[in-house]
Amino acid sequence: MVDPVWGYRRLEDMPPESEMDQFYESHYRDAIGSQARAQGLARLIVGGPAAERERDWLRSTLYADVLHALSGPDDSARRSPRRSLDVGCGTGDLVAFLAAAGWDAFGTEPSIEIADVGRARGLRIESMTGAAFVDSWRTRGGQPYGAITLLNVLEHVRDPAALLTTLSDALAPGGRLVVRVPNDFSTLQAAAQAELGHEPWWVAVPDHLNYFDHASIAGLLTRLGFEVVDVLADFPMELFLLMGDDYVADPPIGAIVHERRRRLELALPADLRRSIGRGWVRAGIGRNTMVVARRPPPNGPAPSPNRAI
Repeated sequence: MVDPVWGYRRLEDMPPESEMDQFYESHYRDAIGSQARAQGLARLIVGGPAAERERDWLRSTLYADVLHALSGPDDSARRSPRRSLDVGCGTGDLVAFLAAAGWDAFGTEPSIEIADVGRARGLRIESMTGAAFVDSWRTRGGQPYGAITLLNVLEHVRDPAALLTTLSDALAPGGRLVVRVPNDFSTLQAAAQAELGHEPWWVAVPDHLNYFDHASIAGLLTRLGFEVVDVLADFPMELFLLMGDDYVADPPIGAIVHERRRRLELALPADLRRSIGRGWVRAGIGRNTMVVARRPPPNGPAPSPNRAI
């Protein structure tokens, strides 16, 4: 169903919050290992050469894009404290990347087993939800963050608007918010579904509760008072389906097409890759959408947004 307040798609019958908490604390790692989902995270958890190849790709593409987003272009981003919080940080690879770039980097991850992978590397990761972390931060009288990131998190939570509102309290005025979610129910997915006759493979129950596209996630952030300054998409994986690589019916093909996508993105200059990503947003396609927003500074000038929608 379409949420009557916020306009994104979501499950009509939401599971109880206690059930979801238990799933992520205790069962999410098992679900990743036994099902064809979150394969990138699965590779990072297992470790070894496959994990290092995944990290090299992420550092050169997604994480580099996040760092680029946190660097400007307006002065308020540069004046914000270089303290970052990655909500739903998984094994903490973005936390490690930002720390290496000079940020005072923290992360939260509700799955204890997954968080332990990052903590074993010396990363500062708390095993709790983002909302619980902010509650603890308030109690401690913590300092605000110049950057808060949520990479593939909002599709998993019962109330994305409530979580974003809570997190905004911990974000410094002028600070950056980077949100990445799957771009679902796109025209490209519809074309692939019509061609192959599959059920909607992107609907992943019980963990995917919400289904966004480029416009609905940017609209949600705008209505919550954030200023959207950029929207990027990554490679539209559904193109492989239309070219005959049916990773839905034959999941092992997924690793093959992922490697093709990885090689392509690593070969492209970063500015060109981002420019192509903005073009995919205008076309309504791309497997994921990444929205860069900021918390407006009090009485500060508005930025010149590089809007892609």
